[in-house]
Amino acid sequence: MVITFLGKGFKTAKEKRAKYNFDNELSEKFSLKKANYTNMLPLLIDNFRDKKIVPIFTKEAQETQLKVLEDEFSKSYISLFDDKYFIKDTKDFSAILKILNEVINQNSSYIIDLTHSFRHLPILATVSLISNHITDTSRVEHIFFAKEIVPSTKDTIGQYEIIDLKEYLELANLSFMLSTFNYNYTVSENMKFSNSFYQKIADELNDFSSHFLSNSLKTLIDGTLIDDIVKNLKILQKQDKVKNFKNYIDEIIDYIESIQELKVENEWTRFYKLSQIMDKRGYQLNAITLLFEAIGFYCLDSFCKINIIKKRAKSYRYFIEKEYKPVHIFSTYTMVNDARVIIKKRNSFRILHKKQFINNEKLIESIVNLLNVIDNLDDFKDFIEEMEAFRNNLTHGNSSDSLDDVKLSYQKNLQKFEKIIIKEDILNIKKD
Repeated sequence: MVITFLGKGFKTAKEKRAKYNFDNELSEKFSLKKANYTNMLPLLIDNFRDKKIVPIFTKEAQETQLKVLEDEFSKSYISLFDDKYFIKDTKDFSAILKILNEVINQNSSYIIDLTHSFRHLPILATVSLISNHITDTSRVEHIFFAKEIVPSTKDTIGQYEIIDLKEYLELANLSFMLSTFNYNYTVSENMKFSNSFYQKIADELNDFSSHFLSNSLKTLIDGTLIDDIVKNLKILQKQDKVKNFKNYIDEIIDYIESIQELKVENEWTRFYKLSQIMDKRGYQLNAITLLFEAIGFYCLDSFCKINIIKKRAKSYRYFIEKEYKPVHIFSTYTMVNDARVIIKKRNSFRILHKKQFINNEKLIESIVNLLNVIDNLDDFKDFIEEMEAFRNNLTHGNSSDSLDDVKLSYQKNLQKFEKIIIKEDILNIKKD
């Protein structure tokens, strides 16, 4: 299907008809049967006979263009005009947009010509194109526009080069994608580009988003995805056509490189820093979950430094430092959870130990004795329980707090984390 927006047409003697050609890019796909046409409507009819031509028209445009077509082809084309696409009032923008949306959405793919028509119609057509294809431009084959090369005068035959504006629709979508990712680290899974390089970047950003928002952080930090994204974004930056997006691209590169830099941090510091990133973008559940996990990893990391537990914790260290996969019968989740439980239960942990990662009575007694000499450990215990309740409440629908209350509670708990764990390092107990 070829959609075209009609303006007034004027019969022109054969020797005075304008000269048309496709630009270099379009010439690889199309060729014209002849060079001279009165305007774009007879050109489209003559060269795209295998496609349905759909004019969108006013009464005046229909009347004048019928005369042009009869003059050009010596036959009537009244059947070409469908009343569904008749614009009754050129000032009724809402009605015009409705017609545009209907015709654009009736076919799987189409070419659209924006060369002619009345004043604001090409602008409204552009609005319709963007709104209907904000994440997927694949149905738009081409956007034709006959660019004036030589103006038509009484002494000069007009010359026009038909160019494809599809690229600019893709650029609009690229801008939308980059700004959206910059704001909330998400990319629509339905984002489709005809430009394969843009599509590659979209797929990579979507993969990043999936890992990031599911807290699958190890894959991001230790894998090659971030390197690939940065490399391709830097290639994109070199294209003149994306100069207006430079700030978006710079910010994305800075941000994802800062994620990669967390590779040198220990596990609990990674979670702590990522928690703050999530909070800034409004992902409160992710932020709170990561902060809670940071507490558990801090506890386990601290226990692993105690000589008496090093042997038992060997599999954990192996998991963290070498293969990134559990080799112990207990999962990392179990070990992290147990480390928190020891702080919460202490003496009563002896009763639970048979189901725990640390299940040797002598070992547990030694750890509990070390914990019992720490001042203010009850403050740490209360903090863990408070964070756990906070996380559970939000996970199960947050039935009691407004979003502002959640953000405020997060900030208070973040300050407690920084005081107890970062500043005081409360579990920095004697290791021998």
